[in-house]
Amino acid sequence: MYLYKYLPPSRIDVIQDCMIRFSQYGDFNDPFELNSNINKIAEEDEIRRLADKDFKKLIEEEYSNHPIVSAFISKEAFIQLAEMKKESIIGNVIGMERQLVDLLPGMLKTISNSMLGALSLSEICTHELMWPHYAEDHKGFVIGFNCDHPFFNQKISDADELRHLKRVDYREVPPVISLMNVTGTELYFVKSKKWSYESEWRMLMPLSDSSKVIERQPYPIHLFSYPAESVSEVILGARMSEQDKKMIQTILGSHQKYSHVKLSQACLDNSTYNIFLRQV
Repeated sequence: MYLYKYLPPSRIDVIQDCMIRFSQYGDFNDPFELNSNINKIAEEDEIRRLADKDFKKLIEEEYSNHPIVSAFISKEAFIQLAEMKKESIIGNVIGMERQLVDLLPGMLKTISNSMLGALSLSEICTHELMWPHYAEDHKGFVIGFNCDHPFFNQKISDADELRHLKRVDYREVPPVISLMNVTGTELYFVKSKKWSYESEWRMLMPLSDSSKVIERQPYPIHLFSYPAESVSEVILGARMSEQDKKMIQTILGSHQKYSHVKLSQACLDNSTYNIFLRQV
């Protein structure tokens, strides 16, 4: 499978240095990103089930952590007293849920933006809207990646939500999220159907694994090294300057690691509004 990254001309360093940014969600251009529709922490019966499962253990721990209490009351009596108040305690937890739910989206954004970065790629390299949006009005370029390369599948387990490519799921309405049952897809891989023209795939990585960090506010730039062998093609924009074209040609021609890479020129078909590619 081949996927494509649109880039402005200022990012020729991505080819030069074999390093690419995994961006925080707060830097994405869609304000709905990570604006999660969390409506509950868990169902009431699930809260009660968890309370039944762990209540006695929690009470025993509290008893052990307070030796002054044990001087006045036995463990059995303390647990019995707590059990009498159990329904009241669970009721307070359920009553606090709404307040907690209101705080969760902001907490999720803060935590995610400090820990995770995403590489966004597209199935399409000739889209008439993607070139102006992400490649500076056709002045930039596109890198084609062979996504069968192991770089794009670094999962450490079958359950790993990170370190591998996943297709974005486009929906008419955002998912309603229960925090106890939420999946990585619902949080990080769902967008409005209006964005479906981008045909996007994403790969999430822990920012702590980045190869280089450039300090910037509000979000530092985290660059990850990628293998040159994963690059299959570079496509020059229809309006790219001759100087930038020569720079890319020089980089590809002077590095043996890029000897396999195909170089193409994007061209405008004025009779159809389509973009076609011509090999250079």
